[in-house]
Amino acid sequence: MFDEIDRNLRNRILAVICILLFVLLAGLLRWSNKRDAEVMQKIQEESESDKAVSADKESKEPKEKDTLAAEAKQENEAQTEKAKGLVCWGDELVPGEDAGTYSYKVHLQKFLDENGYALPVLDKTLQGAGTLSMMTMAGVPEETVQGYITAHQEAAGGSELPVTETGIRDLTPDQTERNDLEYIPIIFMGYYGGWNHDPAELAGQQENILHTFPRQERFLIVGTRPLDGSVDSASLDAVMSEKWGEHYISLAALTTQPAENYDTQEVMAQGIIRKLEELGYISK
Repeated sequence: MFDEIDRNLRNRILAVICILLFVLLAGLLRWSNKRDAEVMQKIQEESESDKAVSADKESKEPKEKDTLAAEAKQENEAQTEKAKGLVCWGDELVPGEDAGTYSYKVHLQKFLDENGYALPVLDKTLQGAGTLSMMTMAGVPEETVQGYITAHQEAAGGSELPVTETGIRDLTPDQTERNDLEYIPIIFMGYYGGWNHDPAELAGQQENILHTFPRQERFLIVGTRPLDGSVDSASLDAVMSEKWGEHYISLAALTTQPAENYDTQEVMAQGIIRKLEELGYISK
């Protein structure tokens, strides 16, 4: 009798355990299915989000490129509109009254007029002067100019120097007046010396003059070998091209004639016009 009771009790206990195991298993399966569904939904949402971001990025890229191109065009147009004209800084190689007919500045104004550019050309050049005088005329600080003079004297070691390496020309108030700050500078200097036969120093002096302008992104540098032949065109052009890049015009690349030749002055003006158009500084 007791054995039968024990057997019935065991059976009931086993039945309860089986029921509990079944309920637990069902709960685990339900939780697993729910979790898998949530993971799949999350993956799908992330995939759709990535597709949306990618599509949005692809749609924006052409628009951004178009915007940048339009802004660049507007900037060039704004630069042209705001420029009051051109100003020639540095050397005048044509002597005396002939400069009024044959100087590159005269040809430059003529070409501008003939091609429909309503831009005046200002004259901030000196005949037969060194770069020290030109920096002084531009308003470069006196201590900066004096620093060059001291360096030239020390390098000479007591030897006699050309006047352009240490001397500064007496300048009139009209010459030192800066009425050209809103003009595009064309800097052509160094033919008569003042830079200790060192192209890198000449580039630094050109930069000193450029820094006197409020807008320094629009300019041209024209280079030619010095009168005394102390530096050849190839050496000068190598330094200037590296320093100024697309802003530099080598006169030796335009003509084999000497810089002071009257025909060269016209060729130089033509080269300046082409470069101004190429860089977008002037446009019709």
